Amino acid sequence: MKTIRWVNMILVIALAVVGMIYPLRSVQADTGPKPSMSFRFVYEISPIPAIVSGVQLECNDPGCTSAQPLAQMGPQRFSCRASDCSSMAYHYSDYHKLRVDFSDGKTRESNVFRSRYFDAVYQVTVRANDLVVKEQRGGSMPLLFFVLGNGNGFICFAAPFLLIFLVVLIIVSVRAAGFNQARGTYIMAWIFSLLPLALNLINPGVFSGLIFTLVVEMAIALAYGLWRRRPLVLLLTVVCMMNLLTYTLFTLLFGDWGILQFFGNLGFLRGEWVSILIGEGFVWLVEAGILAWALRKQIKFREALALSAVLNLASFGLGLLLPF
Repeated sequence: MKTIRWVNMILVIALAVVGMIYPLRSVQADTGPKPSMSFRFVYEISPIPAIVSGVQLECNDPGCTSAQPLAQMGPQRFSCRASDCSSMAYHYSDYHKLRVDFSDGKTRESNVFRSRYFDAVYQVTVRANDLVVKEQRGGSMPLLFFVLGNGNGFICFAAPFLLIFLVVLIIVSVRAAGFNQARGTYIMAWIFSLLPLALNLINPGVFSGLIFTLVVEMAIALAYGLWRRRPLVLLLTVVCMMNLLTYTLFTLLFGDWGILQFFGNLGFLRGEWVSILIGEGFVWLVEAGILAWALRKQIKFREALALSAVLNLASFGLGLLLPF
């Protein structure tokens, strides 16, 4: 019992440290890595006006005849400061335009442009009556997965991660024992849990949302375990490993470059909230099933459904409230 208490204390301290040192402004829960655009302005006019406000128009055709402003929802938005603009989205349309208001009283529109990079960088030349947008070299897509042709082809490198997390989760769930009875299993699970942290150091942003999700959901799981007197080491390990699994699946299936976006490019399932709601429902049911199986001696499926709902609502809701 003393060993288990020490293990629990170490887990809680580790999660608290990660939560304090990680830059919260760069993470969002349960939505996977999100593409972004940064716009740097250069001027061919004098005096140089300041940027007052702007809109990023999203279009499905090269002529931008169906242009719609990029909707603001949670972390998705377009924003400007006095000298630059940027955007982040759950997913973008195929074509884009800028419409920017300046302090000289003029509203200037840009040419239609596309994006080749996951974290795209653009130079915007401000002329007398319009804007010229040219893409610079941007950041690559996350290491977690790769899509060719902006959804027209699909090659996934997520399989090794999925296989590792699934195998470890199965082993932990089959054993379903205390720390003293399955010490090696738990140590293996915790070691593999460090993989997202290591990958995020190599390529920041790949697993940033997962780190925040783990902090929130494991804190709630700890409170639930203490309240309902559930086996804490098993519960916290299962919550950690199932998030590694479902986060990878969510990113692959429902992220900006995922399967739903692939079908969206073919004309099906368009709309950010469609993808989010389907994805969150998928994660809720999968995680409820995992909890019910791993804790089959302690909880019924009804309780697993409720716990999974609380965990996901908390992490997703808090993620939407985080600053851009």
